[in-house]
Amino acid sequence: MKILFYSHNLWKISSTAKLAVDLANKLKEKYDLDVRFVVSKNSEDDIDINFQKYVLNRKGEIGKALGLKKILERENFDIVFSYMLTQNIILSLTKYLGNFDKTVFIGSVHYVDNYKKNTNWYKYPYRLLIKKLYSNLDKVLAVSNFVKEDLKKTFFLDEQKIEVIQNFINTERVKKLSEEPLSEYEKQIFINPVVINVGRLEVEKGQIYLIKAFKKVVNHIKNAKLVIVGDGSQRKILEEEIKKLGLNNSVYILGYKSNPYKYLKNSKLFVLPSLLEGSSIVILEAQTLGLPIIAFNSYGGHLEVLGNSGIKVNEKDITSLSNYIIKVLTDKNTYQKYRNLSLKNIEKFSVDRKAEEYFQLFKELKNKKIKNS
Repeated sequence: MKILFYSHNLWKISSTAKLAVDLANKLKEKYDLDVRFVVSKNSEDDIDINFQKYVLNRKGEIGKALGLKKILERENFDIVFSYMLTQNIILSLTKYLGNFDKTVFIGSVHYVDNYKKNTNWYKYPYRLLIKKLYSNLDKVLAVSNFVKEDLKKTFFLDEQKIEVIQNFINTERVKKLSEEPLSEYEKQIFINPVVINVGRLEVEKGQIYLIKAFKKVVNHIKNAKLVIVGDGSQRKILEEEIKKLGLNNSVYILGYKSNPYKYLKNSKLFVLPSLLEGSSIVILEAQTLGLPIIAFNSYGGHLEVLGNSGIKVNEKDITSLSNYIIKVLTDKNTYQKYRNLSLKNIEKFSVDRKAEEYFQLFKELKNKKIKNS
């Protein structure tokens, strides 16, 4: 089977790029498939891959679609699999522009905020356009059932058009990178019991509620520290809240880090106060390293990832959040219970297991295409 993965880029900081490369490596290892990549543009910051890579280097969606069409007509791929909205659109346009009776076209969606972004009445024509483009694909893959429902509600897609395969984690890479040593400055922080959050500093990520909850935590556990790894538009607002609550010596925003795993490894507890999540790779990363998880019981695929392996707190409930943080940090039995549950849960999300799901989907769709051609 000959498979082409289409991504905007393969930047090292891109979570979807890491997912694509990990999946490609496992498909090659397990099934000896001919896997290749096509990207919209090249970069010096790309992940190093052992696969042939095509670069479109064209302007506009139509231009990229024509470039992709040329590659597909020349190479005769069995499966073309795209990542994210723009690439899904280009993939559908490519199918419209050519005659590909034997090629399966699959798009993928990783975010759960499509409806939220397109509720205004003037977005209705856009929603119908995306419906037409997505309906043209052979399948649209969603990374959670929440994403699936969001797609149905926003773009009026038929349920049979959407397949759900949850995200996965390369546990070997996470564990290896987690061994990187901390700086002397960082060691002084992590010598204490650390609660950690990793993510973009945006409103929907909810770090403001975690900071507010941490005021009570510090009142009970004087040496407790909160570390937030990430950057974004809310950083200044979060820093002002830290100052207002007098938490300058207890809460640290480290900014974006290319290797967050060493901070996770040296932490005691991971908290996800997100209000909206398509899935949650960061929960899988934290559980790989044995961290207990506390998360808001909010809208998103992180609830599917977490299952019963973590503590769920009502959305924006600062009092309950602080109480559970204190309990995990001070009660050894509670800590060990959720640590064990994390390590057990991660077994379901191995790249090996998910590669099998992808392979079976690819094979099923290819056989159906052959039968109907």
